[in-house]
Amino acid sequence: MIDESSPNYAKIMDYINRNPAAVLSTIGDDGPRGTVIYVIPASHGTLCFVTKNQTNKYANLVAHPSVSLTFFVERESSTLQISGEAYVAGDDQNLKEIVMQKITKAHATIADWLPPVTKIANGEYVVIGIEIKYARLTDYGSMGMSGPSITELQ
Repeated sequence: MIDESSPNYAKIMDYINRNPAAVLSTIGDDGPRGTVIYVIPASHGTLCFVTKNQTNKYANLVAHPSVSLTFFVERESSTLQISGEAYVAGDDQNLKEIVMQKITKAHATIADWLPPVTKIANGEYVVIGIEIKYARLTDYGSMGMSGPSITELQ
């Protein structure tokens, strides 16, 4: 279980709040898949995002819940790798609205921005949770003689 009182936890959640776009990697029956998603930190070492229940992404998550997320911030020369277990958090309308509002708020500087999931025609919205099993934040931008700064959670 991830220790939410750890300074490493706070640092990684702050990184995600500032940089919510990630590549979600799943395994499908036809091999690996990667797709860009926007996530928000929830509680208890969990991240959330919204997808639709008639997508390949959703089918892959239900069939193969072990996933990885990759965040990359070029201007900071940093990466965050997360591995975890995905689960259907729910299709409660209130929960979906909270997650969508938080994701959209992260992009408030972009006029009329809506998450890409809003452009998918088929299916109903569903919230997916990802329970973090391991996270590794690597900061190459502040790299000194001893190498990059590394922050881990496990």
